[in-house]
Amino acid sequence: MLWAGKLGALRKKVAALLACASLVCGGGLLLLAVLPGNSFYGETITSANLPQGKKLVALTFDDGPYPPYTQDLLKVLESRQVPATFFIVGNNASRYPEVVRLVGSKGHEIALHAGEHKDLLKLDRAELAGNIAFGKKVLEDLTGKPVKYMRPPHGFRDWLVMDEVSKAGLQVVNWSVIPRDWTNPGARVIAERVCKEAKPGAIVLLHDGDAPFQKASREQTVEATGIIIDELRKQGYEFVTVGELLSNQTAE
Repeated sequence: MLWAGKLGALRKKVAALLACASLVCGGGLLLLAVLPGNSFYGETITSANLPQGKKLVALTFDDGPYPPYTQDLLKVLESRQVPATFFIVGNNASRYPEVVRLVGSKGHEIALHAGEHKDLLKLDRAELAGNIAFGKKVLEDLTGKPVKYMRPPHGFRDWLVMDEVSKAGLQVVNWSVIPRDWTNPGARVIAERVCKEAKPGAIVLLHDGDAPFQKASREQTVEATGIIIDELRKQGYEFVTVGELLSNQTAE
């Protein structure tokens, strides 16, 4: 009886330890899913390794199109002859097809953010595949060009997300510089954060849209973009699309 009692207590301790280990493991896996800068679940591009002395940076914009801010941003980029990459939401594109075509006509790269701006970690496989397929088709139908890159909403991805993105023929692109422009801290603050963190090969995350709510102003981001371009050019940087940035990458 004594041994049975000890064995029962031991089993309880083992069960408790296993439960704790499961919680730690689950928490770790979730953390890896929401942190943008790792490739634990599959290759995630956050920057590019460039040849020595090559100072290229890619400006990227999420959540659009979102009139009038997307059009205002296009004017800033055109005035400075800067190409950018727009990660567009499919249902926003359906609502403003003329703005998507305008983005493409100005020589900017069009990529997918999602069909609908949802946390993809909360979708089952069928919902996830449908979300991606819808967004990709909308963008390709509007532009007549293949979409190559996708940035999941919030940058969240796990094995299922990465598998469905890969099946759709897309590559996940997150970022290396995030000035949190969506909080509207002021145009100068946004620009200072970007210029402080920018390095050769950087991918900068900014927002021309406010998905899914479509309520917040993006005026500060529009103003900050002009400041960022002017300041980084003074430091010798050139601006390219994500595709162009990766084409200049050196082999590791």
